[in-house]
Amino acid sequence: MTSMFCSKKLILGSLFFLFSCGTADLRPPHLSYDKIDPELKKKGITVVTNPPIKELSPGDWKEYKQVQFILKDVWHNHFVRFFTPIKEQEIRMRVYLDFEADAMQVELLGGEKKGFIYGLEKKVTYQISPETGKAYSDDTEVRIYLESLRSYLTLPWRLKNYPIIQYAGQKQKLEQNYEVVYFTSVQMNATPDTDQYVGYFEQKSGALEWLEFTYRELFSFYQGVLKFGFYEPWNGKQYPRRITILDRFEDPDFVHELRIEKIEIPVKPMEEVDKVLELPEKGK
Repeated sequence: MTSMFCSKKLILGSLFFLFSCGTADLRPPHLSYDKIDPELKKKGITVVTNPPIKELSPGDWKEYKQVQFILKDVWHNHFVRFFTPIKEQEIRMRVYLDFEADAMQVELLGGEKKGFIYGLEKKVTYQISPETGKAYSDDTEVRIYLESLRSYLTLPWRLKNYPIIQYAGQKQKLEQNYEVVYFTSVQMNATPDTDQYVGYFEQKSGALEWLEFTYRELFSFYQGVLKFGFYEPWNGKQYPRRITILDRFEDPDFVHELRIEKIEIPVKPMEEVDKVLELPEKGK
């Protein structure tokens, strides 16, 4: 276990050395100013919150306090998966998000660790298993995986809350016409610790279909693309049921993909309601 951890650190260190000289910058070139343009912010917010198809306007997860997803996480990139706690190429899971407590849990519904739960309370990770019960840890690998999973699931509704929003015009991608909006926080230009996003909203429907993103905590140079598709109704809104992570727009294959089967409002955290672990009785 120690040698595996060291090898991952060595690979990460080598990659950081190779690429740390640059910080990815997603800001469209014509937005190369420092101050927010109020008119472009107003237009950008309109694109996000007032689409032609009204059901595509983003809701707010926090009004539900907690939400739960049943999904399948499918991996096509073994190298990236190497830096996550997920061992199988395809695995179903239950993802519980608690917005009040700033916490989440992920229960594995298959694979060699079926019933195993990874948890996150603010920045602190833990795991629940028949062998250990609930055990807290300082596992960066688990934390980054959980935080990125939560980010992918919530971004379609969370983009409207970014403090910096700037309309970036119209653009054609893969023979489709889009309204383009730039999102970030703190300041307009790229910094090593502030993420950037560029959203592509399909003109006729207003659906968010593509999102360029950075992940500074992973690497300052890292950038990728999210593809949102298979929108379906949920509580009066439309929400994507497939979220695909790619390195670039034109890539023929994806890094990994979230295939959402069900969205629901849970009553309590999964460990309290389902008792999925079936811990052995004392004395046995």
